[in-house]
Order: sequence, then C-alpha cells, then structure tokens
Amino acid sequence: MTGVQTCALPICLRAADRKIESLALVDVSGRVARLLLDLAQETGGKLIVQRAPAKQEIARMIGASREMVSRVIKELEQRALIRVDRRSIIILDREMTKALKM
Repeated sequence: MTGVQTCALPICLRAADRKIESLALVDVSGRVARLLLDLAQETGGKLIVQRAPAKQEIARMIGASREMVSRVIKELEQRALIRVDRRSIIILDREMTKALKM
C-alpha cells in the first residue's frame, strides 16, 4: 500500500471541486462551519462531531491558520451555534452556515 486513498472518480472530482470552491469563495468561518457539518453525525437527535480533530488539523483541512480556526470556533460558541465538550463538538444550529451568511 502506498498510503494514498482511493475513491470512485466522480466522488473524488466532486470532493475536489467542493474544496476548490470553498477555498476560493468562502471565508474561514464558513469553511469551519461547513467542515463541522460534514464531520457531524446524528446521535440522539443531535448533530455531534465525535472525536473532533485538533484545531491544527482543522486548519490544515480548510487551508487556514490554527489561530484563525481558534477564533472562529470561539465565535461560533459565543453565538450559540456550537458547543465544544472535550473532544466533541455539538452543533446547536443546523443552519449555522446561513447564520454566517455564506
């Protein structure tokens, strides 16, 4: 194994297209929100990111600095859009991307 992930071409192309669009057109707040929504799973009627990635990893995934990701997560918490609980993140507003005016 070379360590390279493989996926079906249409799925890979869609994911790449979405990432390019996100990097070009969406601010860091929107990219963090979109990533959290993508990582979240429905558990007991709530959207939860179990074992949330570290802020440095989130930053790498969305093409931003760790400091900026920290600020955005703090802002999302202050606006009651998410709640951070140890290594999980609970999405309190499923429409948070609209609240951020993406």
